Amino acid sequence: MTIWSMLEIEPTDELAIIKKAYAKKLKSHHPEDDPEGYQQLREAYDTAVKWARSGQRIASTVPSLVGEDKKEIAEAISKEIEKMVIQAEKVIRVDEAEEEEGEEKAEGATSIPHENEWALVRPLPIQLDADLQEQPADIFDRQIRVLYADFSRRIKQASWHSLLNEDFMWSIEHRDRLRDKLMLFLDQHRNLPHAVWEALDSFFHFREDKEIFLQRYDNKLVEYILGQVDGSLEMRYECFLLQESLEFDIEHYLNLRQSAQFMLMEDKHTEAGQLLDEANKLFQNDPDLQLLRAKYCLDTADYMEALVCLDRVTTMWPNERDGYLLRGRLLYYLQRYEEAMKDCEYLLQEDAGNRDVQCLILECKIACSQIEEALTQTETNEPKKDEFIHFRYLANKSMLNNKKLYPQRLRISSLVTIGKNIIGPILFYLLVFLKLSWFYILVYTICYFSVSELPPLVNAVFILIILWKIRNICKTAYLFSN
Repeated sequence: MTIWSMLEIEPTDELAIIKKAYAKKLKSHHPEDDPEGYQQLREAYDTAVKWARSGQRIASTVPSLVGEDKKEIAEAISKEIEKMVIQAEKVIRVDEAEEEEGEEKAEGATSIPHENEWALVRPLPIQLDADLQEQPADIFDRQIRVLYADFSRRIKQASWHSLLNEDFMWSIEHRDRLRDKLMLFLDQHRNLPHAVWEALDSFFHFREDKEIFLQRYDNKLVEYILGQVDGSLEMRYECFLLQESLEFDIEHYLNLRQSAQFMLMEDKHTEAGQLLDEANKLFQNDPDLQLLRAKYCLDTADYMEALVCLDRVTTMWPNERDGYLLRGRLLYYLQRYEEAMKDCEYLLQEDAGNRDVQCLILECKIACSQIEEALTQTETNEPKKDEFIHFRYLANKSMLNNKKLYPQRLRISSLVTIGKNIIGPILFYLLVFLKLSWFYILVYTICYFSVSELPPLVNAVFILIILWKIRNICKTAYLFSN
């Protein structure tokens, strides 16, 4: 079995591919459950990384991990050790006293070799004593704090991928400690964009190992992380990149924004209002903050201030769809229907099938007494069979078709609809009748053509059977219709 078949990948010198394959295989070769398999997997990983870093393209016939082929790997490792010794010989320099001592030895003097002389021939240790080495979890904790402190790097997914692909992160025996360090860190440092949460999830598997996290760590913290990973609590950071300099405490601002979001979710409007006001004094060009302020103003019936916030969102961020939809709904409530329809038409240019927008524009047309246009819209935008049911849209459509509420002229499209509604059920029940009565019809037809004249009793029985079947079908149709 070659190292590549063990890792289940093609020969490659891409470290990211090797590490991803190693992480995937660790799930089936845990050191406690399968120590032998883990040992082989670890050897395969170490060898693949060494070959990849050597800059050599590996052919399909490479050293294997079982049997006598292990000798090839040992030979390759010993060659690396020899290279290290040669490099050490070039680096080590003796002082002037040692040089003089060396000259005396050349003249035949006998003396005990200096300690540094043994270093030239003694192999250098490959690994320091474990007590003297810094543990991977401590290295990770230090580097993650340095990365978080640099805001411009913190919000870039590539920076986190680079950290997570470091060698010390791939030590299986330290994986639990790494996870503990991360959770301890995230408990106090939570202001990260959605892309970074996804990068962390790809390494630590928050969603996949949800039950393990819930058992070992604070449940509120775990639920918060899961909400960030799936995007339900996502807050954006792009607006900060557009600023030449951030002349305020960005961490304090992000904490205010996040706390206000949770206060609104818990309907704590007094606390949310105070947090939003303080955050707005620090920075106004954040669309998420302005949307939060608009929702707060709507909840507290301050509609004009909500409109100001939404105007600011759509002005600064023309592609902010939530701002347009929320403003359109507010304008409809304020009976400014024409303005609301303009926002809807803008949104439909990007997403013509959006049911929320279609519903709002339908309500605006009904409010403006544009009944014919509204009816045309409902016929043009018929929902598909597998489409999610938008109850508000269907309720408005049903209300619109109520002739007592909205008198409407008879149109060709209406006649077609009526025809479909009548002919369809008739054909359906006709087929049901034939399916239930075909045997009786067949027997009667054979008897009719084979006998010159049927007795009146036979005719009467046949008519009664047919009438009985028709009665059952009518009863079924009545039950379905009610």
